Amino acid sequence: MTASPTAASLPTLLLTRQQQCKALGWRLPLWLQTNTEMSAHAVPASDAAAKAAAESHTKTTTPQLLLDLLQAQPPGATVFWLGAPLAEVQQACPLLQFQQIERKSQLLGTECDVLVINAWQGIDWDLVAASAGCVKAGGLWLLCSPAPELWSKLPNPKAGKLRSFPDEAGPSAFLQSWLHKTRQHNWLVCRDNLLLQDLAWPAADTSNVEVQQPEPPYLSRHQQQAVTAIFQMLSGHRRRPLLLTAHRGRGKSAALGIAAAQLQHQGKTRLAICAPHPDNAVVALHMAKQQLQQLAPDTELALSFWPVDLLLAEKPKLDLLLIDEAAAIPTPQLQQLVAHYSRVVLASTEHGYEGTGRGFLLKFQPYLDTHCPGWQKFQLQQAIRYAADCPLEQLIFNSFLLATEYQLPQYQPALPLQLKHIPQAELAQQPRFAQMMALLSLAHYQTSTTDLWALLDNPALQLFTLWQQDALLACAVISLEGDLPAALCQQVYQGERRVQGHLMAQSLAFHLASPELARLKMARIQRIAVSPVLQSQGIGTTMLTLLQQYFANTDVALLGSSFGCTSVLLNFWQGAGYRPVKLSQQAEQASSEASVLMLKALQPQWQATVQLLQQQFSQQLYWQLADSQRQLCPTLAIQLATPPEIALPATALAQLELFSAGHRPYELVEVWLLHWFNRYYQHIPAEIIDIFVKKLWQKHSWQNLGSGHTGKRALIRAMQQAVSSVIVGSESQLEADPLTCINTDRC
Repeated sequence: MTASPTAASLPTLLLTRQQQCKALGWRLPLWLQTNTEMSAHAVPASDAAAKAAAESHTKTTTPQLLLDLLQAQPPGATVFWLGAPLAEVQQACPLLQFQQIERKSQLLGTECDVLVINAWQGIDWDLVAASAGCVKAGGLWLLCSPAPELWSKLPNPKAGKLRSFPDEAGPSAFLQSWLHKTRQHNWLVCRDNLLLQDLAWPAADTSNVEVQQPEPPYLSRHQQQAVTAIFQMLSGHRRRPLLLTAHRGRGKSAALGIAAAQLQHQGKTRLAICAPHPDNAVVALHMAKQQLQQLAPDTELALSFWPVDLLLAEKPKLDLLLIDEAAAIPTPQLQQLVAHYSRVVLASTEHGYEGTGRGFLLKFQPYLDTHCPGWQKFQLQQAIRYAADCPLEQLIFNSFLLATEYQLPQYQPALPLQLKHIPQAELAQQPRFAQMMALLSLAHYQTSTTDLWALLDNPALQLFTLWQQDALLACAVISLEGDLPAALCQQVYQGERRVQGHLMAQSLAFHLASPELARLKMARIQRIAVSPVLQSQGIGTTMLTLLQQYFANTDVALLGSSFGCTSVLLNFWQGAGYRPVKLSQQAEQASSEASVLMLKALQPQWQATVQLLQQQFSQQLYWQLADSQRQLCPTLAIQLATPPEIALPATALAQLELFSAGHRPYELVEVWLLHWFNRYYQHIPAEIIDIFVKKLWQKHSWQNLGSGHTGKRALIRAMQQAVSSVIVGSESQLEADPLTCINTDRC
C-alpha cells in the first residue's frame, strides 16, 4: 500500500498502475466512488434544484477522474460502456471508439481496451459478469458508483426485470452481499480524489517478464494444443469424440473455427457446427472465415451452421461435426449426434453465463464411457486476453460465485433426509450458500448471474435444500405466484395485461381460460437440482414429497412446474402426482423441447378442477397434432393426448382384417384404421407406434414419416403386421375385448 497521493497525482498513479498491469498481462480493476448524499439518481425528480446540484456534483468528481483516464488511452482504443451513457465523456474523447453494451449477445467474440460501468442509474449484474472477459491485458475495468454507504440504500432500477409483480425495486440484498465479498479482493479503490486501496503485487518482481505468445493464428499455447487435439481425433480411431472444456475467455470457440479452416485448406469440406442458438456459433464461424482468407484468399467457407433439430432430421454426411456450448443442448439430442457421426468435437463452457461444463461432463460422461470408449478430453486453462492470475478475473469469479466447486456428497440410503427452507434475508450469510449455487449450476445447463441476483433480490423466490446430516443432496427454487386481484385476472384473461413473475397464474387465466384460478395462491417449482452422482435414486421424488407436505400446511392451493418436456421428465412428474394442463406450441430456446405446465392440487376442493383441466388439455392436444403440434415427438403425443373412442362395426373390422392380409389399400381403410388405433394404441408394439402417430394423428406424408423404414410400401407393411397382431391377438385379449375379434366362430 502506498501513501495516499494528492488529487493532482492520482491520475498519474492510476495510469502507472495500468502500465504495471499490462507488463504482467493483467487487467486493472478500478472502483471510482463518489462520496455524496446527493445525486441525480437519489433525488426526487420534482426537486429540480437539488437534482441539478447532484448532476453538477457528479460531473465534477468521478467523471473528471474518468475523463483523465480515458483521455490518456491510445487513439482508437475501444471502450465498452455499460449503464446510462454520459454524453460529455464521449464528446471529450473523440479519438476513442465507444460502444454501448445493452445485451450479452453484443459481447460474443468481442474485446475492448476499457470497460466502463456506470452504476449511478442502476446496474445489470448479469451483464457486468459477462462483459469482464472482453477486457484485454493492460486494459481498464472501471466501476463508477456512489460510495457504498449511499449505494446500498438506493434502489436498482435494473432489478425490475427479475422481480415479480407487484414488487418494486428497493435496496438490494445482492448489492450488500457483493459489497461484503469485494472487501477482500485485490483491486484499486478511489473515493472522489482519494486513494482508499491500492493494488497488491506479486512477491517477485515480474514487471519486465514478457508473456510468451504462440505463433499466429493462435492466441494461447492451450488454444494451439486444442486444435492439435482436434486433428489427432480426426486421424485416430473412429467414434472417439473429443470434449473441449474451458472457462470463458480461453479461446475455445475460436479454436473450433481455426481447426475448421485448416481442415478445409487440406481438402475436407463436409464441415458443420451446431449449437443451442446461432449466436453461440458466431465466434467459430468468424474465426474460420478469417483464417481461411489467410490460407486461401477468396475461398468460400465450407463450415456452416446447422440447428440441432434440422441436423438430426436431415443427417448430412460430414467429415467433422463441431458442437459448441454442448452443455446447453439436451442430452438425448447429443447422444443421437454422437451415435450418428463418427468424428465429433463437443465444446462446453465450465463457468459463466453460457453453461456449466463440469455438470455436463458428470451427466454425459457415463454415456461416453459406455458408447464411446477411448473418448478424449482437453481443458483450455490459459486465458487468451490476460494472465491466469489477473485480479479482475479473480474479482469476477469470487464475487459472482463462479469459481465454487460443489463437493459431491456421500449418500447413505438408510439415513433420513431433511428439508430446510432458507429465508431470503439469511441466504447471503449462509456458510454453504456458495455450495448451493454451485449445485444449482452443476445440475442445470442454463445458470447465469441473474439466477444468483434474483434469489437475493426477488422476494417471490424461495430456496429449499435437502440434506442428509451435513451433506447437501439437492436444492429447489420456488416461485410464489398467483393471488392476483380479480380485476387484473380479468385483464389477463382478455389479453389486455401481462404481469411479470406469475407464469402459472397467467397461463391459467389466459391460455386455459380460468381467470378465477389466478386469484389462488400457488407455488411453482422453478428449478429442482439433485447432485449429479445421486440422480435416479429417488431423491428428487423425495424432495417433491417434502415440498408438497411443506406447502400443504400453508394457504398455497396449487403446486406446479413448467419445463422442457421429455418422456423421462414427464414420467418423473406424473409419478409424483402432477397433471399436464398446457403444452407450448413452440420449442423452448434453452431445451429445444416444448414446454409443459403441470399442476397438483394441495387442497381437496381443487383436485377435481385440476383433473378437468388435464382432461380438456389432453383432448384438445389430440386435435392439435395435425396442425400446431405436428412436430411433437410421437412418444409424447401418446403420453399426453387422449383420442376420442368410436366403436367399430363388424364391417369395419372385417375391412381392417383384409388390410392386414394385404387385400385392401391403405387409402380405403384410413378412417377405420384411425378409429381402430385410437381404441387400441396401447397394444401396438413400441417399435412401430411412431408410424401410426405420425401418419394418422399428425398427418405426415409418407416421405416425411422419419421412421427407420424406407418407402411407402415398407411403412404400410409394418402397419399391416401391427394390425394383424392385435386383431388376431391372444385368446385372453380377445376375451377381454370382443371388439378385437372378427372371426365369429372364435367369439
